[in-house]
Amino acid sequence: MMKYKSSRTSRHAAALVLLGCLAGSVTTSMAQDAQAAGQKVYLDFGCHQCHGYLGQGSQAAPPVPRIAPTTYPFSAFSTLVRTPPRIMPAYSPNILSDAQLRAIYDYMRSIPEPPEVEDIPILRGL
Repeated sequence: MMKYKSSRTSRHAAALVLLGCLAGSVTTSMAQDAQAAGQKVYLDFGCHQCHGYLGQGSQAAPPVPRIAPTTYPFSAFSTLVRTPPRIMPAYSPNILSDAQLRAIYDYMRSIPEPPEVEDIPILRGL
């Protein structure tokens, strides 16, 4: 059985910890970049004009559904964007590429659920 010097083992352990931290940092950075890219496409195509900046929808006439955070699978989301059921314009792949649509979808999925009304102090008791 080989015996390693304590300093060598400590260096390996430190290197592993550093690599783990870097990997987590890179993953977080990539997720933030993807979220920013999806948000840009969402804004560039004017989705926010009806669905709101955070996909919250609207009760104005005509009502617009909330789309974030979406629980739809991508295939259903894609169908709703490509062949919408109401007054929303259809976005064919010639106008909104599949990659752009996926970026919007991922952005909508990244938006957290809003807090419950009871959890917002200023709205309690109204």
